[in-house]
Amino acid sequence: MMGYINFLAAIALMLYGINLLRRGSERVFGPRLRQLLRSATRSNVRGLGAGSLLSIFAPSSTAVALLTVEAIHAGYVTSQQVLAVMLGANIGFTLTVQLLAFKFYLFNPVFILFGVALYLFGRRDTLRGSGFVLLGIGFLLLSIQMLSAAVVPLKTSTEVRGVMQILEAHPVWLVAFAVVLKLILQSATATIGIAMALCAEGVLGVRGGAVVVIGTNIGIGVTALIVGFGRVESRRMAAGNLLFKIAGAAVCVPLLGPMVDWLYAASPSSPVQVLANLHTLLNVGVAVVFLPLVPVIGEFVERLIPTKEEEGKAFGPLYLDRAALGVPAMALAQATRELLRMADLAQGMLRDGHRVFVENNAVLCEAVQKEDDKLDLLNAEIKTYLVRLSGQALTRDESRREVALLTFCNDLETVGDIVERDLMGLAKKKLALRVEFSKEGGVELEKMARFVLESFEIAVAAFTGQDRMLAAQLVHREREMNERERDLRNSHFQRLRAGLQESVETSAIHLDILTYLKAIHAHLTSVAYPILESRAN
Repeated sequence: MMGYINFLAAIALMLYGINLLRRGSERVFGPRLRQLLRSATRSNVRGLGAGSLLSIFAPSSTAVALLTVEAIHAGYVTSQQVLAVMLGANIGFTLTVQLLAFKFYLFNPVFILFGVALYLFGRRDTLRGSGFVLLGIGFLLLSIQMLSAAVVPLKTSTEVRGVMQILEAHPVWLVAFAVVLKLILQSATATIGIAMALCAEGVLGVRGGAVVVIGTNIGIGVTALIVGFGRVESRRMAAGNLLFKIAGAAVCVPLLGPMVDWLYAASPSSPVQVLANLHTLLNVGVAVVFLPLVPVIGEFVERLIPTKEEEGKAFGPLYLDRAALGVPAMALAQATRELLRMADLAQGMLRDGHRVFVENNAVLCEAVQKEDDKLDLLNAEIKTYLVRLSGQALTRDESRREVALLTFCNDLETVGDIVERDLMGLAKKKLALRVEFSKEGGVELEKMARFVLESFEIAVAAFTGQDRMLAAQLVHREREMNERERDLRNSHFQRLRAGLQESVETSAIHLDILTYLKAIHAHLTSVAYPILESRAN
């Protein structure tokens, strides 16, 4: 019984080590990964190299997939180039398995010692992230030792050996078993690591371990397809990657015997090295064969998964991918993109709301009010997503960004409420009274609305780029807004004293519109202060 518990404990330690390695790599290299992808995807060859580096710096297939999908939406990488990136990423992911195959586990105390030291005493996030990386590697190597020790008692178990013999006799079943195990563990390294430990102790034959490696590679493609199924771009990328994996497996399975014999001759040190080399050879071979065919595969996948406008589809968030929650920088980027959708909705409500007053359009008034329901939905979804993210270990900058997102989200929701409840309430009152603004008053309100919409653009740009100059400009415009609002009130009062009939009839509506536009501008300006304070610190 203890043998099974030790076996499971070793797997748990391996998964924890992989998680630490991923989190540490994100802290150390996270800010540079997008720039790497942006600058290195101008051709398929450079995309292959970029994918290899990305998978080394961010050893998580989910993180790499999210980065590439984000790059597609940003417009600086095409869906075909993404396939080249994934071919490179598949090669890079084999590095961790190679690390396990060599006897680096003798040095795991050194990795753990220095990892703990950097994590506890490092003052900068990059140093603490490096500590996570070293700890992750140390725990990975330690887990291999634990797995090897835990497998020894299983050699005498007739049940275990019987199951292994059945699986080895039916390679298709063993491939399916490896795919399922990969889906359960969510880690190709852990799955292949288990096969290595079983082969090292003779519980599983080398050919059986090779079948597990092939099945695990198919499992990588299946996992990516499940994670990215909700969006067309990620679905295409995952389908292309799965196609690469299946093609590689289809070639390797019939040639498995000669390949294992050749690899055994080329890597005589241990069966473990044979499996690691097969994993690397499989992915390198697939990359060499398919890299020239990336345009053809890309076109095939686009025809296979066409873009469709789904009519009647319920409105909801597009970018809040739960898979990204394990990578805080990715999750914050996804939340920012969803927040920009929310900003577009709020800006559209304000623009159309002003048109209601100009055109006396009752139908448009109702449409604007309905848009607020969408704004409320996105507000709730973004906040829920960020609350889930709070459970992760965030850096200081990530925590600050999370608070900024929550604050701006709340401001945008308030802006929507002001437009829907207050401004459209005034519009309905104006329609019911059948009154019109004076010519001068209408021009003044037009200029005021344009001024607020211009500030809206500046606020969104300042928030997205954390731009100090734009933030300072926004604060300056807030002071200008206060002066404009005061001057326009005085102009209106002068028209009232002159007895202008239109001004008398619309006075309350006119003055309330000025008040609400000023309130909207104040909420937009609140974005600027955290930017100015963070850059000042």
